[in-house]
Amino acid sequence: MTSRALLLLAALITSACDGRSTGGAEDGGGGGGDGAMGGGDGGHGATGGGGATGGGAAAGGAGSGGGPAGLGVTGVLADEAGQPIGGAPVLFCNTTVCYSDRSRADGRFTFECDEELPVDFVVKSLEEAGATPRRGVTMFPLRFRDAGTVDAGTLLVPDLPAGAVLGPSSRDPQTLEVGDGLQLTVSRAELVAPPGVSLHDIAARRMPPEHVPPLPELGGEEIVAVYALSPFATTSGSPIGVQAPSELAPGTPVSFRSMSEYDGKLSAPVAGEADGASVKTAPRSGIDELTWLVISR
Repeated sequence: MTSRALLLLAALITSACDGRSTGGAEDGGGGGGDGAMGGGDGGHGATGGGGATGGGAAAGGAGSGGGPAGLGVTGVLADEAGQPIGGAPVLFCNTTVCYSDRSRADGRFTFECDEELPVDFVVKSLEEAGATPRRGVTMFPLRFRDAGTVDAGTLLVPDLPAGAVLGPSSRDPQTLEVGDGLQLTVSRAELVAPPGVSLHDIAARRMPPEHVPPLPELGGEEIVAVYALSPFATTSGSPIGVQAPSELAPGTPVSFRSMSEYDGKLSAPVAGEADGASVKTAPRSGIDELTWLVISR
């Protein structure tokens, strides 16, 4: 495990959160918490009977007064073949605390805790470079406005392609084909990987639309594509240019955002446009972090 992951796990000592799948790798599948409704295989969060909000949908009822309240999330980690992933690390994080657990044999995970409302969280897996094929990070942002348990459904953990090997910084800026038609233009000298992670290659996997979680921050914008990027949480001191395949009409304006590794919030939009074969960021602009890339119009 990387030192970055160890730092996240260290936050557990401050938590009042119960990851109920701990020690349950041999158990069968369990249901969500009381009042939760299944989100479905598409990974769409549902509003629980107690008033918890999945994916940011508005929820009424008591519990939104800012006091401590019970909230939680349950879901299943699955691979691209649809098989549950047992024994995998899964995190439930916001900007101040990060809870950790491992999925059960059936892929199920559950977290319950008391937090001041309203609060934003993100459920995410850990990158597994040693798996075959290696696995990227799944992400599911949650906006808790009321107490309750959200069923996030099935969270797809993406397989990563071989990726594009970074050249020496003397070649900066470098335009790389990182996977599923995505091109990133980076400057190696400006990249900072998480502690314990080496900068060898950059990889991307396009997430199937049915496994993209609700993103209410987009408002009325339509999602064009979402990519899981690796090495996860690598940052850049200069903008990372983006070009992705698209059949949108030339001149169609689009926006590019990255998803925060800490609480799942989207970054400020970076403007771009379509040319009939792709969508791309404007010259000298781009994202600044390799997490999940969200392209919308």
